[in-house]
Amino acid sequence: MKSIALPLISLLLCMLAQSAQAASDSERLIQGCRELVSIYAKRGHMRLAAGLTTSVSEALRAGYCRGVLDEFRRNRWEACAVQDWFEQAQKIASEPMDTAPQTTTAELLEQSCEI
Repeated sequence: MKSIALPLISLLLCMLAQSAQAASDSERLIQGCRELVSIYAKRGHMRLAAGLTTSVSEALRAGYCRGVLDEFRRNRWEACAVQDWFEQAQKIASEPMDTAPQTTTAELLEQSCEI
């Protein structure tokens, strides 16, 4: 069973990487933060079932958002007016997708931090 799982996971990750490259970094961040907020909203309503209803691709996009936020906050925590990473993710998730091509990831992070 393990010998089948590894190639399958590798194939899935390759497919996700190719589809993620089609989106700009800011689009990827907005999508990822939308997934992250959605997963936590589900978690509040369904508790244990949230993990069961989240797909691998949703989890990867959400993890991307959380990782970017964590790294940004690690380097710029003193400049961030927003104390909670989840609140910051909500602000990024609320950005309209059509603004993503004109907005850089750094601008999204700074706006969400109210810098």
